[in-house]
Amino acid sequence: MQKNIDLTRFFKHLFIQFFLPLAAIAVFVSVLPDWEPRNHWSVLFIFTLLTIVGAFAPISTFNARLTVNNALFFSGILLYGTWVAVWAAVVELLIVTVLSRSSLKKAMFNCGQILLTLWLVGFLHHAADSAGIPWMFSDLLLILVYWFVNTSLVASGISYFFHVKWLDTFASMVKGGSNTYIMLMIIGGIGARLVAQYGWLSLIPLLAAFISLNIVFRQYFRNINKLQQKMDEIQTFNHSFLTTMAASIDARDHYTSGHSQRVAHWGREIARAIGMPPDKVDEVYFGGILHDIGKIGIEDHILNKKGKLTPEEYDKIKQHTVIGYEIILQAGMFHELLPAIRSHHERIDGKGYPDGLKGDEIPLMARILAISDAFDAMVADRPYRKGLPVEDALQEIRKGAGTQFDAELAYQFIRVVSQLSREELEKIIQQDNQTQLQEVLQ
Repeated sequence: MQKNIDLTRFFKHLFIQFFLPLAAIAVFVSVLPDWEPRNHWSVLFIFTLLTIVGAFAPISTFNARLTVNNALFFSGILLYGTWVAVWAAVVELLIVTVLSRSSLKKAMFNCGQILLTLWLVGFLHHAADSAGIPWMFSDLLLILVYWFVNTSLVASGISYFFHVKWLDTFASMVKGGSNTYIMLMIIGGIGARLVAQYGWLSLIPLLAAFISLNIVFRQYFRNINKLQQKMDEIQTFNHSFLTTMAASIDARDHYTSGHSQRVAHWGREIARAIGMPPDKVDEVYFGGILHDIGKIGIEDHILNKKGKLTPEEYDKIKQHTVIGYEIILQAGMFHELLPAIRSHHERIDGKGYPDGLKGDEIPLMARILAISDAFDAMVADRPYRKGLPVEDALQEIRKGAGTQFDAELAYQFIRVVSQLSREELEKIIQQDNQTQLQEVLQ
């Protein structure tokens, strides 16, 4: 496995540090014959000036900041050929590299990826013109090629320099700003066609529309960012509120101090182990925090009884799932946590409570928390017994797989716990309300 990783890294290094810089030199040399300085100084000056201004006036999207430079390069290819885009790109990169003090390796990569993209698009543009393809169709095809090649190459650089997966980086870039990227390229293409047909003055309406669009985008994403900040504040408040509430409930019994926090922790680890999305992982965690809220409606003399419960007392204890469900239902908030509260004592074989659900009838969140709840109950000390050793508790989880617990989830939980050191396990198991409240206040 290590050999495969090393080999992949070697080819990435070869591509980023050797192939792309050599490609940049080859592309630059190839466009030299097409440029006659006496005829093209003004064109080069205008495009270079525009690209430098564009580099410092990005458009923000949800997950990215995009410049208009690629649209300008594309319009240059359509109007004058590959040479103007290549020269403008090289001058802009030199200025940006000096100002940002970028390393030589990154500068050469940036030069290689953009010049290779420009050359390929220029080549295809020439081929489309020679084949007589209508410009509307060829321009759209060229835009898609430009977007795909440029995005792929930039993702390869990010993957190499920051040691992340190329596919994850590419997917993130596609999701983050592709629509805006392609829209800007279309505007650049339309602008080039207008100039070719009607002269430079035809750009005035387009420029006015672009400036207006840029202002709208900036205001829109500024508002989006403010809204996101508010959402983050609300989530932080909810976390603190739920954790404090759970700590208050657990504090009624010294022997269950920190129980909800530990159940939430193990539930989150199971959710991560099975690949649940981050928002669903958070729901499982908060479900664990709040799963025993119904105990607020159980009498203290039953909840804190040091001896064995009578059948009648046990029936009352079992009502905490329904009591908690009704509390949250009537509160009108945290409805996504209701399955955790009501169903965390259901069993796969249908012998659980309060509804006797079985198998997949039990919500996934509840199946996860059933395991973490049972594990913490087994390893924690009680008034009438000492907590079980972790190995014995895991053996009980293993025995209950397929009857009391979801077999796959039980396997994942055992795997997660088995990977932890004894010190890490002890730290989690001994976490109490004091630690819990300190985390909230920090």
